[in-house]
Amino acid sequence: MASRDKPSSDKPSPEGDGYAHVRALERGLHLLAALNASGRSDPASLARLAGIDRTTAYRLLHTLETLGYVSRSPSDGKYVLLPAVRDLSEGLTETDRAARIVSEELFALLPQVLWPTDFAAFERGWMVIRETTHRFSPYSVHRAMVGRRRSLIDTALGRAMLAGADAAHRADMIDIALRNGAIAGDRASVDERVRLLLDDFAERRYAWAVGGADHRISAIALPVRVRSFCHGSVNLLFFSSAMTIEDAARRFLAPLAQRVALIEGRLRDQGLADMPWGAL
Repeated sequence: MASRDKPSSDKPSPEGDGYAHVRALERGLHLLAALNASGRSDPASLARLAGIDRTTAYRLLHTLETLGYVSRSPSDGKYVLLPAVRDLSEGLTETDRAARIVSEELFALLPQVLWPTDFAAFERGWMVIRETTHRFSPYSVHRAMVGRRRSLIDTALGRAMLAGADAAHRADMIDIALRNGAIAGDRASVDERVRLLLDDFAERRYAWAVGGADHRISAIALPVRVRSFCHGSVNLLFFSSAMTIEDAARRFLAPLAQRVALIEGRLRDQGLADMPWGAL
């Protein structure tokens, strides 16, 4: 039986465009994704996560280290990502500028709260996480969060987005979520749920959820709103067993709100107030 790592660069691509499918590049990208998801890790673990054999993993890691994308610790032989990986995305324009602002403010908040935070924007019926501090929070049980989808109506991120949007934008988001199957139920029942959520937000001045995406986790969240446009929302997550929603709000809502205000101010000052984060 042929090895699954046998070179197959002469194999046509599945799109039928006549170009060869470069397996080595594919494996290298899978390896970078595995290292991003796991953090500091050894070659054997990375090979298992990436679905390649250990010998291939060692060869690819050596190449990536030579190119400056990863670094190997001489003390324990484990690998970490280097900033050059982030540089690959520097060609992104306004979205990248806005993401950098959000990222800087979330990371400035982390030493104050320690619990992980996410920034998410609405896209095709879901809240999609764009920036996060999960990898660096001592209390996080998740690592690779960027790109993950969260419910518009069952999570604190989504509820804050609904509360921050104006009526027309909110109606559009609900329509899209219903059409794409991201929300269950008919329009009348969803509208009633949203009305109750908005009343609760008006009273508390923050959104919240218990077990919205993980039964172990609770969250509070605030919308990121510049002028009349809601860009997304920022949450703070914590173990439901550690504190109540009200305790979390007493301890963390003020620094969270301060950081969101800084994000809003910087987006406005940089001329990014009307920049869409993703397609509806």
